[in-house]
Amino acid sequence: MVLFYAVAVFVSFLVGLLAMTRFARTEGKIALACVNGLAAAAVAFTLLVNLLRGWPVLSLAATLAIAAGFYARWVRAGRPSGLEDVEARAEAG
Repeated sequence: MVLFYAVAVFVSFLVGLLAMTRFARTEGKIALACVNGLAAAAVAFTLLVNLLRGWPVLSLAATLAIAAGFYARWVRAGRPSGLEDVEARAEAG
């Protein structure tokens, strides 16, 4: 159970960082995209090192199946708005 949790945490960090990298690049914030990309690489490296121990591969498969479902629902919900959008809406309303 602890192994599944650890893999799930690393995968969720990795997916979040990759999503933030993608959105930062889309918004034209190259420096932010680079920082998020480097952080994603560090998390991916740590995850890979832990997966090379053997049994975590089964946990990774389960985690990826669950994460894919969550990611699909999140993408269908629409692009998340940034802090700037929230501030603009608060000032307008």
